[in-house]
Amino acid sequence: TRGNPFFVIQFLRSIIQNKMLSYSVQLCRWEWDCDVLDMQMISDEVAELLTTTFSQLPSALTKTLNIASCLGYQVEESTIMALNSMNEVLPFNMQEELQQAVTEGIMEKAGPVYQFTHNIVQQTIYELIPLHNRK
Repeated sequence: TRGNPFFVIQFLRSIIQNKMLSYSVQLCRWEWDCDVLDMQMISDEVAELLTTTFSQLPSALTKTLNIASCLGYQVEESTIMALNSMNEVLPFNMQEELQQAVTEGIMEKAGPVYQFTHNIVQQTIYELIPLHNRK
């Protein structure tokens, strides 16, 4: 993770979801099994960890992130609103989904701009789009 807070959080979420790290209420502390962590095939490559994480997101959020990744590292809220107005094309509200991405720590919102938390995040999401669907 090289100390990048976003990647550290993603790594911790991954090992918690895979039940390799848990909090013991009885002992009031975090517990893990070093042998299990050593055996876990967690890649040193952040993109692989992100790919695994992103593949588990809800469909509407994934589609929204795919669209946003095609638009670049940053996306203006006005662009999202214009896309939302095409509700016959998109059966979900991109603005709501982007807010969920902010909650998940995938994107940040600064004024009228949504941006990915890191360019690797944007690139990874873009690369998850099948080649024949990229434009």
